[in-house]
Amino acid sequence: MKILLYGINYSPELTGIGKYSGEQARWLAGQGHEVRVVTAPPYYPHWQVGEGYSPWRFRTEQDAGVTVIRCPLYVPRQPGALTRLLHLASFAASSLLAVLAQLRWKPDLVMLVVPTLFCAPQALLLAKLSGARSVLHIQDYEVDAMFGLGIGGGSMSRRLALGIERWLLAAF
Repeated sequence: MKILLYGINYSPELTGIGKYSGEQARWLAGQGHEVRVVTAPPYYPHWQVGEGYSPWRFRTEQDAGVTVIRCPLYVPRQPGALTRLLHLASFAASSLLAVLAQLRWKPDLVMLVVPTLFCAPQALLLAKLSGARSVLHIQDYEVDAMFGLGIGGGSMSRRLALGIERWLLAAF
């Protein structure tokens, strides 16, 4: 199978989602699948782009049989509510063309790793246009986390955010 793994975190991040996504992609490649990853440069958990990587440039690399396409993103020095949203939105915007460029490759499976739900529309669009199946792998419920930390606003914005989340989850 041709598998596209799409998510903001990936190896060489040593903890959390990046570690897991890297292990998953390498395992899938080891099973004989053709695997591509669209991701960001490593930045977590230090909230600083790793040495040898740029927050402003696209980069393609190989990782144990996996083609990794790294897209620029804004990494806040002090992540707060607004800067986190800008962080996630910057990756969604910069990765849009990299994801849609995979249409020529014609993946059989498009797997979005959440966070970030900001990337769901382009993942779904790629799957629809290429005839691929779409899978959502949830590592973190962003909307719940946002409101749980008290940074999401009032009840009206909560209902709106939960409605959008429910619609996106059902689309996969």
